[in-house]
Amino acid sequence: MSKRSRGKSARSQGVEFAAVVWAVRHPGSIVGPSALVASLSHLGPTTTGMVLGGTAAGMSAWYRAHPDTFDTYAAPRLRAWRRRWAGAYTGRRWSDLMGSCGLTRTHPRTGQVLVPRVVRVRSWSASVDTVRVRLVHGMSFKAFVDATDDLADTLKAERVAVERSAPGEVVLIVQRDEPFAHIIPSPDLAEDVADVDPMSLYMGEDEFGREYREPLYGTHFLRAGETGSGKNSLPAQRLRAAAPLIRAGLVRPWVIDPKMMEWGWLKPVLAGRYADNPGDGLELLNDFVSNMERKQKRMQRAKLRKAPVSEEFPIDWLIFDEIGYAMAYQSDYAHSICGQTAIVASTGRTTHDVIEALVQEPTKDTVPVRELLPHRVCLRVSSSGHPDMVLGDEMRARGAIADELPQGEEFAGIGFARAPRTRQPRRIRVAYTNDAQCSELVSYLREPTTLRAVS
Repeated sequence: MSKRSRGKSARSQGVEFAAVVWAVRHPGSIVGPSALVASLSHLGPTTTGMVLGGTAAGMSAWYRAHPDTFDTYAAPRLRAWRRRWAGAYTGRRWSDLMGSCGLTRTHPRTGQVLVPRVVRVRSWSASVDTVRVRLVHGMSFKAFVDATDDLADTLKAERVAVERSAPGEVVLIVQRDEPFAHIIPSPDLAEDVADVDPMSLYMGEDEFGREYREPLYGTHFLRAGETGSGKNSLPAQRLRAAAPLIRAGLVRPWVIDPKMMEWGWLKPVLAGRYADNPGDGLELLNDFVSNMERKQKRMQRAKLRKAPVSEEFPIDWLIFDEIGYAMAYQSDYAHSICGQTAIVASTGRTTHDVIEALVQEPTKDTVPVRELLPHRVCLRVSSSGHPDMVLGDEMRARGAIADELPQGEEFAGIGFARAPRTRQPRRIRVAYTNDAQCSELVSYLREPTTLRAVS
């Protein structure tokens, strides 16, 4: 008996068996043509043509009569099929793409070129494809991360991002063009507390056309973006989404506004919880910490580890605009402001105390408490290093190219956030709140309402 172990042959699999394996993986390649041949032989060309024509007419009627359902159910599947089988993700085109980007491997014994295999293509929006790829042996996730620029240029795409999928698989997010062609208007105000889920506030949309949502409390928020990037759209939309809770007294906004004009419109409903200079800002921050400590003592006396949002334990939400100005450029107050902010960020979660910090330059020198603010969004920034500072290591390499976002008012509110499960960057656009909607919000908050608790 030969001592040579199994699986060590220098020969590769026969072409005919490789074709059988491919057909099993893609049954539609056999079922479709077989069904057409069977229809022609049993029903004849006239009847078959009528069936095909009727199907096409029905699809056309659906496309014209009800765009919403067609774009939701039919268009993504038709688009994915076309791009999978008539685009760059199939056959020789895919092999050439992988080879030109250095994403193939050579089998050490047979010399066969091993190419990562496309498992599935999804096109939920016309601008973005998600391509699930199975890696070959000896290849890592990092190989695709390092090749994102090459892939984008070769595919003639605006951006290619990579995220992990199952073990041995990655997902390529191929952005063909700008998915946010239009400004997203802020939705109408909710009527009642029961209409608001404080753990899932509507904020806008992501690149796949899905709703982008954020919790109101339970974490702290960092928003980074240069001047004109639309940072204030984030807290403004959160204010509108949480309006019934604010009106009911279950949420209390506090504002530090060094620019003196960004949030002045909100002063009539803040009951004095507003400051527009570093000195008053520190005083307001001290009051915020004192209020938090009083809630902590009440919970301690009641032997509570957690409490529902209520009149006794409301959500106290501090909007700290231009936090870098107070922490890095105002030496008389910077140390105290930094210390008090760190106290809230470290101990305020249980008592529903929330900080939402907005900054232009997200370095540790500017925002020393950056690591205490885990829920982050990076809008357009001026440096290629900023996306990693805000979203985490290698986020830019995985597609968060916030420093390359286009300038202009029509692109304000576009940026990147980390997906909650995969922790990979997602392109988002925040809903825009105009001046009339700001005035509407103030009028709404002045109306009386009935107080209740929410979980």
